[in-house]
Order: sequence, then C-alpha cells, then structure tokens
Amino acid sequence: MNLIASLVVGLLFACGVRMVLERELVRVACGTVLITNSSVLLILAGSFAERGEAVNVPQGYPVTDPVLQSLALTAIVIGFAVSALLLTLVHRTQRAHGSLRTDRLVEAEMKRVHDTEKEGP
Repeated sequence: MNLIASLVVGLLFACGVRMVLERELVRVACGTVLITNSSVLLILAGSFAERGEAVNVPQGYPVTDPVLQSLALTAIVIGFAVSALLLTLVHRTQRAHGSLRTDRLVEAEMKRVHDTEKEGP
C-alpha cells in the first residue's frame, strides 16, 4: 500500500512541477493545486501503517494516527485558500492585461514602463 501511495504522490508532484513550469498562469495555478494535493496524500500515506495501541479497539484491527489526519485536514484548508487566491490573481491579471501568458505579460509591462518614461514628469 505504501508503494502505491508513494508512486501516486511522486506522479502528482511531478505533474504539478511540470505544470508550474508552463508559461500560462492557469496551468501554474493548477500545478500548485496538484502539488498541494500530493503533499496531502503524502501526509495521509504516513497514517496507513498499523502501529501503536488504541483505546477500546479489539486486537487485530488496523489503527491510524489521528494527528496525521488533522495535519492533512489543515493542509487541505490551506491549499484551498491558496488556490482561491491564485485563481483570483489569475482572473485579475486576465482582466487587467487581456492575456494569461507570461511572455505577453512581460511585453505589456515593458510597453507600459516605456510609455510612462516617454511622457516624463
């Protein structure tokens, strides 16, 4: 079970990093979501193993660690907030510049700076 979880975490993280390296901001935001989800799955994978003694659980039943589950829940909430912020920034960038590609955003900013310098004080 841990091998499968490790492979899935690695695959999600690799896909997330690949998407973060793209030039379009929507893909960057989606890549960040994938990296966040892979970290949540990594935290949960640590709670798959059976260990420790639990109170009022018959012998032979699997036991999970509740601390790791609470950490995963916290990571989900933080990931949701970061995703909402990123998507809001992507939306505002689209409305302000009319493009989501980073190379076009750089060109638009350079043009704006050049026009501002031309006008002078």
